[in-house]
Amino acid sequence: MSAHFLNDGAMMANVVDAVMGKIEPDQRKNGGSLRPPKGSRSFAILRVGKLSGMGKVAAAAQHNLRERETFNARSEDAGRNIHLAGAKTADELMKLWEERAPEKIRKNAVHALEYVITASPEKMAAMGQTKSEEYLRDAFAWLEEKHGAENILSAVIHNDETTPHLQVMVIPLDDRGKLNARALVGGKAQLSAMQTDFAERVGRKHGLERGIERSNARHETIKSFYGRAKAVENLSFDLPERATGRLGVLGRESDAEYHQRLSQAHTEALKTVTVGFGEELDGKDRELENARLLLADTKLKLEASEAERKTERDRRHLLEFAHGVADYEGDDRQDLIARFQKDYLAKCRNFPEETRGIVDGMLEDMGAKGFCHIEQDRLAEKRKISDRAEAAEKARVSHAIERLGTWEARSPDRYDLADTSEGTREVLGLLREATTDAQYEHFRNGDTRAISHITDKPLFAAQLLKIVEYDNFAKGYETSNETKTLMDDARDLVKSHFPDDRERDYENER
Repeated sequence: MSAHFLNDGAMMANVVDAVMGKIEPDQRKNGGSLRPPKGSRSFAILRVGKLSGMGKVAAAAQHNLRERETFNARSEDAGRNIHLAGAKTADELMKLWEERAPEKIRKNAVHALEYVITASPEKMAAMGQTKSEEYLRDAFAWLEEKHGAENILSAVIHNDETTPHLQVMVIPLDDRGKLNARALVGGKAQLSAMQTDFAERVGRKHGLERGIERSNARHETIKSFYGRAKAVENLSFDLPERATGRLGVLGRESDAEYHQRLSQAHTEALKTVTVGFGEELDGKDRELENARLLLADTKLKLEASEAERKTERDRRHLLEFAHGVADYEGDDRQDLIARFQKDYLAKCRNFPEETRGIVDGMLEDMGAKGFCHIEQDRLAEKRKISDRAEAAEKARVSHAIERLGTWEARSPDRYDLADTSEGTREVLGLLREATTDAQYEHFRNGDTRAISHITDKPLFAAQLLKIVEYDNFAKGYETSNETKTLMDDARDLVKSHFPDDRERDYENER
């Protein structure tokens, strides 16, 4: 940012001089209010920019048609913008350009011209919405006459920024239908004549003057112009009064002291301009980032387009080769068919379904299988394997449930369902085979509903839960307080069915 200010140092000095030059002598001496006189700027403003390359055209279109974030634009006022002519979206604009563009285009050709038309900010504010819109519509009619309505790509009045303005994009076609921006808005003399004509035919009607001809002022972007014009317009501060002291001697302020205070006041007032410059730079950074994103998007589209062209070339080559194999009558015909089939099957997934259908039909006529039939065979075999695995799993679960049934039959007769380590391991193994991982996880946390497909006997379920609890403890499985309560309930249920075993140390067991 500092480098930018250094480059604009002369401009800053001019701004200061221009403002300070408006101060009356008595104000310079004794203090007062410093402000540029109102109504001093009533100029018609016409700017034209050249856009070389479709990337710049697309970026400008997205900005003008509000398809991306726009610096200094108020989103709540977007509905007040007025579409006058041409495209309403960036895609539509690009299509309009392609329809009008000649077949041959020079590498360094200007692809579009972008006009920005407005007036001095204070004048536009004084005109009000109705009169300012009339002025901008007259300006558009002037541009339509200059370039032809058929060459207007888009025209929009923007009312969502501080100063209303008209932005128009045109394709610069000459009488021969060629891109020729130089013939339309060529050198300095031609630009100057165009601005003079605009001021006389459009500006004068609305009380606007032409800017100073052949001045040394450098060209600025419309965004920069607005920012700086408004900053200077709003520049205002009170000049400090000079301290004279008592009796004109005691406490009297020296020239150096007064100039220092005056300089400080001036510096504070110019902060408005500085902030405006900072905002302008931030906007430039955002524009650069948007341009980078647009470039990346364009690169991806080009890569996709190239991939599509390659696929199309491969498709044509495949069909030509397939016809050649079908028409081949040599002794090694079957070997050639087999090699072609192998190569085709290795690549065919990248081809459209329609192309695969054509080649598959040709291979079948040659007595070979195509992709479609081989894929069907593969899926059929996959289904067979899946069915066999599913049947084996069902058989395994059924066998485990059947084995657990023998344990269920003797559960009413014994407190300890499995009183040996071998029996405990068997019951645990059968439980794992008869349940899914989710079912077993629920059961080991005390939910007996998880084994409803194994038993509907509460006693047997409680006895199984006791065995699982011991296994949890042996493996260090941490259980919640809720799970511990469910385990206690299971033991109490078993205890209630075996009253003769009350001498058993239940509390110690817990």
